[in-house]
Amino acid sequence: MRYLLLSVLVVCVIGIMIPSAFAETYNVSNAPGSSTPGCENTNSCFIPNVLNIQVGDSVIWTNDDTTVHTITSGTSSGGTDGAFDSDLIQPGNSYSITFPNAYSYNYFCVVHPWMEGTVIVSGGTSSPSSTSKT
Repeated sequence: MRYLLLSVLVVCVIGIMIPSAFAETYNVSNAPGSSTPGCENTNSCFIPNVLNIQVGDSVIWTNDDTTVHTITSGTSSGGTDGAFDSDLIQPGNSYSITFPNAYSYNYFCVVHPWMEGTVIVSGGTSSPSSTSKT
């Protein structure tokens, strides 16, 4: 009986760990020139502008522009919603976040509010966890 219980415990632990082994990392670029209005007309301020991912996946935003940007959850018209905020990302630097819950996250650049994007996370519950800047 003890071995059966131990076997069930091991199988459960492995089952919990396996989904993260298949997690993906996606890259989004703050497009060069996005600090000047106009990219919003073609949804090209962030490339890609809309990203569909799965629970447990990570997104890395890289600032490929020549000025600072932020990755801030919320919308320019509604303001920040507190889910995540990169602070200022210098040119050439990046910001990453892992999304453990299903939700549709709008985000924008506080410095350049015409820059807006969306991450749609499928399969789970709701709200992001770990963030890091490099």
